[in-house]
Amino acid sequence: MPSDEDRSFTEKASDFLDSIGLEDLTEDYREENGTGDDRLAEQFDPLPSALAEVPEVHEVNKVNTHRDGEDILVPVVPVVFEDAGEPEMDVVWEIVGSVLDAVHPVFSAFHVRHYDIQFAYADEDEAEVIYRRITLSASLAESYISDPGYASSDLRDDVKAGDDGDDGVPPVYWQQFDAASMAASGSYAGGGGAAVAAACAGASAGAAASCAGGAAGGAGGTGC
Repeated sequence: MPSDEDRSFTEKASDFLDSIGLEDLTEDYREENGTGDDRLAEQFDPLPSALAEVPEVHEVNKVNTHRDGEDILVPVVPVVFEDAGEPEMDVVWEIVGSVLDAVHPVFSAFHVRHYDIQFAYADEDEAEVIYRRITLSASLAESYISDPGYASSDLRDDVKAGDDGDDGVPPVYWQQFDAASMAASGSYAGGGGAAVAAACAGASAGAAASCAGGAAGGAGGTGC
């Protein structure tokens, strides 16, 4: 049986909710969430030096109901960087591609509005945590995975070209946002803060994790 340290954030959060009688909040898509975590662990083994920890599927949000009666979902994957300073965009998009390789096959049979990949890193002076996000549709994810001629550079260009400034409508290209309040429009966090803030504050390594944990002792910290 895995130790508590080896278990994912999702598993521990689900067990806690179960223990207080709120299991119905976590039972939907728990299997897909766990499968996504397993695939991410394989995809990021060995862990790239740019990352503080292996990314996990932090949330699978139901954002609407399709006309066929099935849920419309937004899977959320936070990514915490190891070093301070703005990460190189080539590295960012390599990580995005790896996340999609791991997660999209798990959710390809569902109605996915978009994938929300959230990032955290400390600024150059390690005085503040910067939170950014990239969101993209399932169709772009499918093109990236299934079309050998569609490279990560093409995905990057299409996301950038398609970002019309409305953070609630994908695609969104590397947009900074307030993770504590999910101030970016189109929030589906219900006021509880962004997944990346919780992941950052709970991470065991990385400049951003140290910064967030020292400031807030929990999700949403933005200063050191």
